Amino acid sequence: MLRLSIYTLSFIIFCNSFIAQSFTIQSNDIIVSGQPTDNDFYQNTYLDALTNTTISWAIVADSMPSAWEISNCFPNCYPVGVTSGTLNITNGQSYYLNGHFYPHNTSGEGFFTMEITDSLTTELVTWHGLAGSVGIVNDFLTNKKQEIKNIFNLNGQIVNELKINHFYIVQYNNNTTTKIFINE
Repeated sequence: MLRLSIYTLSFIIFCNSFIAQSFTIQSNDIIVSGQPTDNDFYQNTYLDALTNTTISWAIVADSMPSAWEISNCFPNCYPVGVTSGTLNITNGQSYYLNGHFYPHNTSGEGFFTMEITDSLTTELVTWHGLAGSVGIVNDFLTNKKQEIKNIFNLNGQIVNELKINHFYIVQYNNNTTTKIFINE
């Protein structure tokens, strides 16, 4: 009888650990790209509600060229400069979560991270943005000082051909690496 009670109690505690989370994010790491001349470029994911609750969100980190601006939609679109808010979520619903970069004719790369939290759950969502051909695209194609050993896609596969709007990792003969983005 005592053994059955211990098993029952353990099972209840185990099951409660699964229902303690009040929401999930479909993708926490988002890559988005565009041209420096674009008004903005953006990408979205979704928050899936597992309970009825109120969540809060805030931009907790960012790094990008000084000319750039950011904004987000969650699910309503907010103007540049709004960096926090709240949202009432309903169990079983999905909520649009979008990050925008405004490059203002400036090539570069950057990111911003949003923290979404309630009393039970905290998730971080990071958007990585690239405007233009950032990295060493022209240099490594023409510079013979640093010979290229391999070029990998983000799945770790060696590639022989570069495609537009893709990230690559370049490995040099001295085994140093750098990341590049091809968009031209």
